[in-house]
Amino acid sequence: MATEKVKLRDYQQSILDKLEMIREDASNVPSNYLGVEISGRNVLINLLDITETLVMTEVEPVPLVKPWFMGVTNVRGVLYAINDLGQLLDEQATEISSNTRMLLISDDISSNIGFLVDRLVGLRNFEKLKKKKKTEKTVCFQPERYEDEEGNLWYVLDCERLVSSKEFEVPYAV
Repeated sequence: MATEKVKLRDYQQSILDKLEMIREDASNVPSNYLGVEISGRNVLINLLDITETLVMTEVEPVPLVKPWFMGVTNVRGVLYAINDLGQLLDEQATEISSNTRMLLISDDISSNIGFLVDRLVGLRNFEKLKKKKKTEKTVCFQPERYEDEEGNLWYVLDCERLVSSKEFEVPYAV
């Protein structure tokens, strides 16, 4: 059991180290994305749009909010609003498992916001993907989708579009 915790800490630290390395080397920005799964979709997230990936922790519910707004969690003394993007997109709650992760959005985009992903897939090189036709307009994805060498479709999360969308800005139930 202790070795599993060390491995998890090492994995978490390696992702944090890669995030920091990308921030320091701006020339890598366009080609480095974190691949995740959200509600059965393969999703790419620009590493500059997030600050951390965390294992699922306790989220305190908040009354009178929409179901996709899960509540708040304490990350080293700072409260973060945690959102279930899968539920926002498909009205089906993300199943919490040992693979579920919380990603914290960069303060450059918005303060103290995080969201769930079903699982991390790994780092992806954006330049190796082929652009496919545009998709339907959504609250958080860029309009283009992409295909990797194995034929998997990928959406690109637009964190700025997400946090500025009308749906996301009003999490309280009406």
